[in-house]
Amino acid sequence: MKRFLLFIAAISLTFGTLRAQTPGQAGGDAAVMPAADTVSVMPAAPAADSAVASVMPGRDRASVDTTRFVPDESIAFAQYDTLTLEMDLYFPTDDAEQHRCIIYSYGGGFIDNNQRHIETRALCRRLADDGFVVVATNYRLGLRGVQFKGPASMVKPLEEAIRMATEDVMKVTRYVLDYASELTVDPAQVILIGSSAGAITSLQCDFERCNATDLAQQYLPDGFRYAGVISFSGAIFSRRGLSYKYDTPAPTFFLHGTADRLVPYRQIKIFNIGFFGSDRVAGRFKKEHYTHKILRFTDEGHTVAARYFTNYSDVLWFIDNVISTGRHYEIDETFYDPDRPKSPWDTADPNSLYK
Repeated sequence: MKRFLLFIAAISLTFGTLRAQTPGQAGGDAAVMPAADTVSVMPAAPAADSAVASVMPGRDRASVDTTRFVPDESIAFAQYDTLTLEMDLYFPTDDAEQHRCIIYSYGGGFIDNNQRHIETRALCRRLADDGFVVVATNYRLGLRGVQFKGPASMVKPLEEAIRMATEDVMKVTRYVLDYASELTVDPAQVILIGSSAGAITSLQCDFERCNATDLAQQYLPDGFRYAGVISFSGAIFSRRGLSYKYDTPAPTFFLHGTADRLVPYRQIKIFNIGFFGSDRVAGRFKKEHYTHKILRFTDEGHTVAARYFTNYSDVLWFIDNVISTGRHYEIDETFYDPDRPKSPWDTADPNSLYK
């Protein structure tokens, strides 16, 4: 879907000013992006051939033109010294004036950039083929170089990493809202989907919005609500518990392994500081009767972060039947497969990742 340059807009940023590209302006791959075969800290997600097969069933990679997975546009949205962050856009092929929008945040432990990994691109293209405008966002990686020396050593670095990523995704959100017409986006149907670090960021964005934090007030328009959140192995960081003070959270779909040792399934608390996993957050949703679904994977570890292909139909069901309809659901499901192949990511923990 071809976009034409309509105007140039200046976006004021916390750490400087960037002349932002608008829909249709040439983007290209930024130099700060890694090659597609960069080693990922994500779980043993579907291999590239599986990613191709998920978009085009029955076809192997050799028979598929994977250039289809290249974004339709790449737009710079933030500049931090020498680091340029870009969002990649994937458009549906129809001529509708408005589409539901998905802002997708990749996983990578806040240390690796998987924005342009073939799995990310294949997923985004598949969603675009299903009628969504998809924005694959980049964000700053705040845990690069951090070593794990016990839970207490990670509190401040993790908090800052989440804050930076959340700020960047909120900047992307604001861009999408400001240029909704040019992007053919329905501003009332902006959905966050994330995996691992991206899931943490997605949940955190809505949590900050509900609590009217400084970040939310700086970047999100008054009265804005995310239409929904879908979290593959995510969690929320908070110094004040799990209260939603000023607004109810968006309908949220949690997917998490009960044996996840990397992103907590339940919670980690140090004094008044908490890192609340899907089980704990969904428990809060249940108590307050917030719309949600949680899918628990018994005895699975962080591999669930890569189930975006395997559980793709569940994602579409939640979007079509819950987010887009406004129906109220409170669903708690458990999945157990004792015969599934084991993955090293079933036992991955911070010691093995941050060293």
